[in-house]
Amino acid sequence: MRHIQWKFLGLVLFLAFIGLRCAPPKRVPSVVKPTQVKVEGVKPLVVSVTEMQKRPLRPDELTPFAKAGSLWEYQVKVENPSDVGVDLGLLHITVQNLWGESWDEDKPLNVRLEEGSERDVSVQARLTTSNPQDRASLTGVQTLTFSGRDDDGGSIRFTVRVPLN
Repeated sequence: MRHIQWKFLGLVLFLAFIGLRCAPPKRVPSVVKPTQVKVEGVKPLVVSVTEMQKRPLRPDELTPFAKAGSLWEYQVKVENPSDVGVDLGLLHITVQNLWGESWDEDKPLNVRLEEGSERDVSVQARLTTSNPQDRASLTGVQTLTFSGRDDDGGSIRFTVRVPLN
């Protein structure tokens, strides 16, 4: 009798294990998207995001296996109200969807901000998915990290986080 009970218990555990292995993983978005543009570490500069536009990607713009996607284009306006000039030489770009998948790129800049001047930096972001119903793949955040030096030899570094809705 005991032998049958152990076999039954083993069978139940085996079926439970198989059931767990066959169940699809439950995915919960892992990235918290800001509700508005956030700028950090910008002093003495003044930074804003302007002219934000979003459009769906055309079929010829999609990567292989992608069925849908969006392109965001906007300007990062950088103002220098100080009396010291600034050179911005590098822009590190990270695009991240709500699942936590991310893509990085470094873009050299040649942006000079004289005392009291302003410049616009054009930026693009794109997100694609093979499943158009997967909204978390088509929304996220773009993080822009600008690096450079001021005329006094000081390091300049600031970050702009832009929600991609």
